[in-house]
Amino acid sequence: MLMYLSQDLLEEILCRVPAISLKQLRSTCKRWNSLFNDKRFARKHFDKAAKQSLVVMLTKNYRICLLDVNLNETPSIEVRGELRRVSISQVFHCDGLLIYINKGDTMMVVWNPFMGKIRWSQHIDRDKTHYDYVLGSYQDDKSGNTSYKVLRYMFWGSKKNLEICELYSSSWRILDVTTDCTFYAESTRASLKGKTYWFAFDEKDWQIYMVSFDYTTERFGSRMSLPYQFPIGSYKTVALSCVREEKLSVLLHLRDTSRKEIWVTNKIDETTQVLSWNKVLTLDYPDLGRCFLTGLSFLFDEENRKIVCCERRMSEDEAADWVYIVEEDNKVTQLCFGKCNDFDTLESDPYLFGYVPSLVQIEHPRHKTKRGD
Repeated sequence: MLMYLSQDLLEEILCRVPAISLKQLRSTCKRWNSLFNDKRFARKHFDKAAKQSLVVMLTKNYRICLLDVNLNETPSIEVRGELRRVSISQVFHCDGLLIYINKGDTMMVVWNPFMGKIRWSQHIDRDKTHYDYVLGSYQDDKSGNTSYKVLRYMFWGSKKNLEICELYSSSWRILDVTTDCTFYAESTRASLKGKTYWFAFDEKDWQIYMVSFDYTTERFGSRMSLPYQFPIGSYKTVALSCVREEKLSVLLHLRDTSRKEIWVTNKIDETTQVLSWNKVLTLDYPDLGRCFLTGLSFLFDEENRKIVCCERRMSEDEAADWVYIVEEDNKVTQLCFGKCNDFDTLESDPYLFGYVPSLVQIEHPRHKTKRGD
């Protein structure tokens, strides 16, 4: 009977079906399949459909792995698949799109893995190989559609080199913007609803807080407080992630304590830049062996009230990348992603993030750029 529904009613029904389930319905008929190429429907679906988050990890071998994480009664972690054709040194995600930099820093690629398409790629100039790249969305006033920009930056002390370009363009612009903060280079960053967020600190009192970049105004916002304020040296770990592209979540671990706290934003006041936080989980599990931990990244699952973490554990003899699930009762399920005895080969920390599949598409380049399929 769905075949006889009006187009508007059909879209209202299908735009609420989660992306993974909707993809299975693509072959139902040509009419349904055409929706996957409709940019308006893709955006409507992203705004209304329930978010299904997949766990993705960038490993020490510069590979992107899809993890099958079971958070039910008996937690488990398995590798479901791996992108083998390219080695990746950086990866960032926004609205179901991934932007990655290949090992060697010679190529930037924007990819929708759910749709199976590389939509845009560009060679990186030699003098830009030490930059970081992030992706964010904004509302195009002319078309009314959601569009995307890439921000590349290199923060070095008080010096901030920033450039930006439209995602469909190969033309970069230097941003003449200033901030009164120093970005915390060891922390994670996240994009949410048209902004990218970082941890930063004030060199006068060394207090740590959060700052955002708005892709519409192309400006940094005011400082935003964390759940509690301490100088940066008081923290053993600070980490940032998104909860299903809907909220921000932070993991805070103070020195001289084993407790890790998970806080989630209740509301972000767009005018005052004030964050409202809610503590959702306190973890106090024992140390996982005598080792030095680096590069923590995490995901918080609200429904199951569990976190999935990724850390590098280093001892005098070896280093190993671990993924583990921690429950409220501090029960830990661990999975080792290989050990390494040659520390010189460890060029980047492992990175774990939640990928929310989407139908989001990118406009074709206005200028001639290299593309892949």
